[in-house]
Amino acid sequence: MAACAGLSALLVLYSPLALEGARGGLALCGQVIIPSLYPFFVLAGTFTQINAGGGKSKGGAVLGAVLLGFLGGYPLGAKTAAQLLEQGAIGRGQAQRLQLFCVNAGPAYLIGAVGTGMLGSRRAGMLLFVSMAIAGLAMGVFTKFWLEEENEAVWARRMATRPEGGFLPPASAPAFVPAPASPPAQPPFDHILLTAVSQATGAILGVCAWIVLFSCACALLQLLPHGLWPAIPALNVALEVSSGTVAVVRAGMPLPVLCAALGWGGLAVHCQVLGDVRKTGLPLRLFWASRLLHGALAAAVCAGLTRLFPVDLPASLVWGAGRTVRLWAVSAPAAAAILFFCAFLIIDLDLNRKVC
Repeated sequence: MAACAGLSALLVLYSPLALEGARGGLALCGQVIIPSLYPFFVLAGTFTQINAGGGKSKGGAVLGAVLLGFLGGYPLGAKTAAQLLEQGAIGRGQAQRLQLFCVNAGPAYLIGAVGTGMLGSRRAGMLLFVSMAIAGLAMGVFTKFWLEEENEAVWARRMATRPEGGFLPPASAPAFVPAPASPPAQPPFDHILLTAVSQATGAILGVCAWIVLFSCACALLQLLPHGLWPAIPALNVALEVSSGTVAVVRAGMPLPVLCAALGWGGLAVHCQVLGDVRKTGLPLRLFWASRLLHGALAAAVCAGLTRLFPVDLPASLVWGAGRTVRLWAVSAPAAAAILFFCAFLIIDLDLNRKVC
């Protein structure tokens, strides 16, 4: 209660600063987040509904979630994993593993907003994307040893007895559940698409709300004493990835440090997927450990790649000398990723129809 009262007082006393942060968050959402994420949210909703039911191929469902996590952007992989689990398309262990390594920045943000917009170098954005992708794939290998796959029959029983909107009950159900005679009929595609658009709209609004909230918090960091200002970039990184990225770029830190910040993702991204992480039962300590490890691996890979492929960055952008960092996204990476996943979705839909 005291913390809420203190934060409310800060917002009232320093409302211009908070409003500036909120405007920056809204601009980020309008220029980068919604254009680069919303189409993927619609594709993800369509994909999860097509793959709903235990009768479909789990391999295709897992591959689709991985592609969305690597190409769509931060919250999408974890959200898709939770949705596929709820619909019975994958098991709990698979969903948890996906949430450990499919929380990544997408190519539209890394290549367009960070590389071209902030650093003035598309090559730097490509190195960041490749570093994040390699680190994510390495995390996918490591997580095989972190979690054990739960008995699918037990998990199916737990899902059947789970109260609507509640948390999962203890695993005390019998170990045998008879499989259904046939998978449920798939609804018409127009119904699937309408549902996906409706769900995507709500999801993108939730993402934007978290970004605006944490952008306000990052703006209020300027109230810290001047002696603590050198710590502001690190605090920005811890809170919100976009503000943290801008702070790291303006501080002139090298690409591996920037890659570590992007691998961590920030608490704003973590809050966006927290509900989905709880749906799968993934321990939060493992989720946060995976974020730290992902950042460290991405930084190490980026350090190696920059030695092999040196990048010359404009000094005015790196050191923030009289030039404003731009945040808009270039459309080419997002368009390429969307077209790729659309092709995958069409193939997946065709295969599922043949199975049915």
